[in-house]
Amino acid sequence: MSIAMAQFLKSHGLVRNPFIEEEAQNDKVFEDLLNQAGYTFNHQAWDKFFGDPPGRGTSMIFGVKGSGKSALRLALEKNIQHYNCEDQQQGQGQKRILLLHYDDFNGFLEAFKRKREQDRRRDEAVTLKDFGLAQHLDAILVCGMEALLKDTDLQLEKLEQFRRHDLMMLMAFYVSGPPDRYNRIMASLSKRLMPQGLIGGFFSSLKESTAALLSLGLLPLVRSAFYGGVARSAEREILVRDRNAKDVQRALRSIPQGYLKDQDVKRAGWRDEDDVRRLFATKFIDVVLSLGYQQIVVVMDKVDEPSLINGDRERMEDFVWPLWNNRILQLHPNLSFKMLLPRQLYEAVRKASSEKANEARFDKQKIIYPFRWGDKQLFDMMSARLRICREDPTDPYPLDQLFASVIPQREILGALDKLRQPRFVLNYLYRLIAETCAQADQVDDEPVRISHEVFYQITATIGEDIKQYYQTLGESPE
Repeated sequence: MSIAMAQFLKSHGLVRNPFIEEEAQNDKVFEDLLNQAGYTFNHQAWDKFFGDPPGRGTSMIFGVKGSGKSALRLALEKNIQHYNCEDQQQGQGQKRILLLHYDDFNGFLEAFKRKREQDRRRDEAVTLKDFGLAQHLDAILVCGMEALLKDTDLQLEKLEQFRRHDLMMLMAFYVSGPPDRYNRIMASLSKRLMPQGLIGGFFSSLKESTAALLSLGLLPLVRSAFYGGVARSAEREILVRDRNAKDVQRALRSIPQGYLKDQDVKRAGWRDEDDVRRLFATKFIDVVLSLGYQQIVVVMDKVDEPSLINGDRERMEDFVWPLWNNRILQLHPNLSFKMLLPRQLYEAVRKASSEKANEARFDKQKIIYPFRWGDKQLFDMMSARLRICREDPTDPYPLDQLFASVIPQREILGALDKLRQPRFVLNYLYRLIAETCAQADQVDDEPVRISHEVFYQITATIGEDIKQYYQTLGESPE
């Protein structure tokens, strides 16, 4: 005889299963906990990762799959969202934080690979070692433009003239998406950032017409050739996104030629120049600060997931290393990076040559390794999940309430200590409940509890299950 899992849950006053979702991205229980707990995260690494205000200071976490890196990221994002809402409600709008999600790499990598393969001068195959710091910064600037475009309250009129030119150029170079979206955005920005007004437009048109007459009609052609040259250069040198040069040329027309000449971007050969990107990144930071933000936070996650990497350690290392550069990670006090990285990459940090270590200056980056959970932390986390899923979510419900009283708490803690990771614990508890339901023969007014037979039966398989899981991943649980 058996009972339904819903009966087990109901006998403990639970209105939903606290242990059914193992992936933080889809975990409504975890989201509810974040909201109720005042947007904090119960881990000893939280303060070092979090920063004050939220996201300030560069930090790197190295952890295995299932260790809770994504949960940490979601908690940080929730904190930033809450912080921005509070700032908006207080009517200040001067302390907001701009969050950049640098975690969807497929589009950037595929565009890069396609463009490099089209280079007729190249004989060697394109690899991830070719994706350098310049390309990372290009991709981050694409993310930055998208983050700004999502802000419906941007007060562009606050910007000084030269900042407007900076933003217009960066948008023309880095706005992503299909052509119709790009052209629509750039037309709107041109009206807001470069308004000429009736009189200004008249005199500008008169000036150009007079000059055109004096130069026998050559000026419009020269002007068009200049903007076309800048547009073609941007399309040729920026490899992480596809854009028709004619669309870029149209977007650049509202920017004075003198400004663009000063940027020295019409020339060829700045494809891999880090200094050009640092200049662009600095312009972006200055624009963002002028728009009322106090901090830019770049969250880098899921580096193992792109199809060109597919979890391969060497490919991940090739991809990430260029960004481990102190000149970028500490470029500006108002720019910070939060990197949530697979544990395998810590070996690259540990074994780095003196030259690479000096370039990265890991001692300045607040490295968190190992990223692990203690048995009592896991116990408290699962207890909190039980509480939030009860009819009265304010009533504490310790995890050991699910177990028969003959099972000492130290043995429950011992099992959690072997599991170490939240994902394993969630799966383990779900299996315990499922097996209990399969063996239960009746339900009375008392809560159905996990028996010592079921506890020892399932717990005995922990070591082998973990071993098989990590063998599938090609890494060790240690």
